[in-house]
Amino acid sequence: MDTAPLLGAALNAVALPAPRLAGALARRAWARPPRPRPVSPGALDLHGSARTARLAVDGWDVAAYAWGDGEHPVLLVHGWGSRAAQLAPIARRLLDLGYSPVAWDAPGHGATGGPVGTILDARRIMELLQARHGRFRAVVAHSLGAPFAVHALCEGLAADRVVLVSGMADFAFVTGGFEAALRLRPRTSRALRASIEGHYFGGDTTAWARFSTMYGADVLTHPVLLLHDEDDPVVPVEHSRRAHAAFGDRSRLVTTTGLGHNRILKDPEQVDRVTDFVRGADLPTRVSGD
Repeated sequence: MDTAPLLGAALNAVALPAPRLAGALARRAWARPPRPRPVSPGALDLHGSARTARLAVDGWDVAAYAWGDGEHPVLLVHGWGSRAAQLAPIARRLLDLGYSPVAWDAPGHGATGGPVGTILDARRIMELLQARHGRFRAVVAHSLGAPFAVHALCEGLAADRVVLVSGMADFAFVTGGFEAALRLRPRTSRALRASIEGHYFGGDTTAWARFSTMYGADVLTHPVLLLHDEDDPVVPVEHSRRAHAAFGDRSRLVTTTGLGHNRILKDPEQVDRVTDFVRGADLPTRVSGD
């Protein structure tokens, strides 16, 4: 039974007399990650061959992974409800090409315990990985990892190139699906966002714009590859179109069809596109209909 509408109805009712309470209750439900997904059979060999480390970050014991000889490190950033191993096809191809992939399981995901962290916590983790591995030849990020990576780069994370796959451009989208699933009314949605601002970002009401991918358009000078499927049911392709328009000539947009939100990460042609871009290859301004 889908209990989301029932929870939403209860939150909507609470929001009438007590919006702050409704916002706090909604935030706690929103911040609950899905059950950690196991490492897929196709990624077990790569996952098992990683050099593993544990990073102490603000109470978390973060699981980090590295492959290769340390030369030409490339940082891989997974999305919500995922784990580092989901990027195994890209990591394996990079390793074959002489690069050294680096990844981690975000708080509340994979082998890293909860609670979940924020975009600010992700930035601190990336900075620790940079201190260990040096400047990254590229950062490859998927889904919610896209705004996380762009924020870290805006704050000084050093990399040569950026690849955003199925990337979320509008940070406010992080609550959109939750609000829709629970059928939250505008009053409840406003209370949820106010609670997120207060609990995670010190009451900063500009967080939604500041942590959106487009915010980096005026800061980043990196070449950017945007890869997105036209039929993505999780993050609409319009997110990458908006990011491409914001980044302008230094970005390249490649769209595909029929690969959805996650299969795009393991499609051999798209894996080659990602790794070719990491190696310095250029691409047409826009490629579609693949």
